[in-house]
Amino acid sequence: MSDTAFGFILLGVAMAVVLGIVFAITTRYGARPKPPAGVHLPPPSYLPVVLSVGAAIMGLGLVFKPDDQFANLFLLIPGLVIFIGGCIAWVRAANHEWRDTEHGSHGDGAAH
Repeated sequence: MSDTAFGFILLGVAMAVVLGIVFAITTRYGARPKPPAGVHLPPPSYLPVVLSVGAAIMGLGLVFKPDDQFANLFLLIPGLVIFIGGCIAWVRAANHEWRDTEHGSHGDGAAH
């Protein structure tokens, strides 16, 4: 086994151990309590994953390139489009959420 393969296996095992510890700690206390009135938590979003995928594709475009070019444009440009589109969507979602929070009913614990 090469040193690189051993390093990747060791990294994978370490990540699994850390994730297992985090999972054990977070599930030990049971159900999470609801936040107090006036505290606003954002809803779950897929947009961080979209940004990560776009950044990963851009990274692949910078790594897997021909010797005479700065980057592989067939990977860099789609990754950049996904990343910028994800940024725009995230800002729009945050703006929409802000408007709903500011102009929503104040009886349900919405912040103002």
